Amino acid sequence: MAIEIAFTLALVVLVVATYWIALKNSSEKIGRQFQILSERLELQLDQPMPKMGGFLRPEPSLYGTYRGREMSISVPGKGLQNTRQIETLLKIGITDKNISAQLTATGPLGGLRQRDSGKQARWKSGDEKFDNAVDVRTNHGEILCSLLGKERRKWLADTLKRSKATLYIGGGNLAYARLGLIGNESTRQDFEAAAEFLCDLAETIETS
Repeated sequence: MAIEIAFTLALVVLVVATYWIALKNSSEKIGRQFQILSERLELQLDQPMPKMGGFLRPEPSLYGTYRGREMSISVPGKGLQNTRQIETLLKIGITDKNISAQLTATGPLGGLRQRDSGKQARWKSGDEKFDNAVDVRTNHGEILCSLLGKERRKWLADTLKRSKATLYIGGGNLAYARLGLIGNESTRQDFEAAAEFLCDLAETIETS
């Protein structure tokens, strides 16, 4: 009996230790990518200290000014539609608070994301490839049409379909929300590209 208890305790310790190491390694990978983003975008890095002996590791965040605009990258406390699907959110400020739109990839997940689009209608650009790839909800179709030229539509169709991300426009913000965490180079580069895209789009919105 004593041997069985000892074996069980040893197994529990092994499982807990393995879980702790996995958490630590994952957190360090994410931390490295945020550090690189901090340096390249010149944003302030906030890296909370681990809690509960390292079993609770809050996600890092970035904030500051990039290309003359307020910018932040963070992980909201709740998942998509209150699920466990964690998102990483890139947000920049704009002065125009009138336009409102929500763009995401078509498909079941896109339908879930569009549940919080309010009463905004489905808008189509007339570009068949773009319209088949991206579900756009807005009550400002004419304004959006002037903002999304051929190259921007192509970028959005390719990026949103590949990354399962969503672009939000409204309330004085542009936001790019992508499922998952920034734990590798590919995802980090996706956010770097999104930062440039959003800044370019913001400039067009404010000068149009």
